[in-house]
Amino acid sequence: MKRIILLLAVLSIPALLPAQKNPENQVQQSFSPGGKLYLRLSPGGYTISGSTDNHIVVTCDAADKERLKRVHVKITPSGSHADVVISNTPNNNFHATIEVPARSDLEANLSAGEVVIDGVEGNKDVEVYAGRIEIKIPHPDEYGHREASVRAGSINASAFDVSKGGLFRSFEQNGRGKYRLRAHVTTGEIKLVGSN
Repeated sequence: MKRIILLLAVLSIPALLPAQKNPENQVQQSFSPGGKLYLRLSPGGYTISGSTDNHIVVTCDAADKERLKRVHVKITPSGSHADVVISNTPNNNFHATIEVPARSDLEANLSAGEVVIDGVEGNKDVEVYAGRIEIKIPHPDEYGHREASVRAGSINASAFDVSKGGLFRSFEQNGRGKYRLRAHVTTGEIKLVGSN
């Protein structure tokens, strides 16, 4: 009977332990709200989302788990700035979620793939060589200067009542908001999505 009780106690220990905070595919770094993040991203799909937590958390996923182990994520904070570099990504089916403090300025550069930004308040400067940018903008009036351009592709900016497609398409507006927005895609699509 004592052996059974001891065995049950041993088996229940993992359930009492806290969940693993840093799985192999996750990197995190403390970072205060209101700072600026410089993101240099290798090809892939990226979702940048705002969080109430005072951390930058990068979680990577890929179909090829062996290639996933070789992805390199480096977060380098320096005062109110931080560099986030993701490199050596797999050639396909790679995605990373980057959680940042909800009030953060972003400057992101991606060679190929997709960047989706949701729930982040602040200045944004996003550039993709080939692929897609989507920025969810529930409060367009928060932005003063806003501009978007594509060399070949489309701009669907429902947040600012703009829709254009073709070669060398762009728009530029000035509002009363305090934040700046710039989005550029060489070849592909830009979506600036309003609340409707």
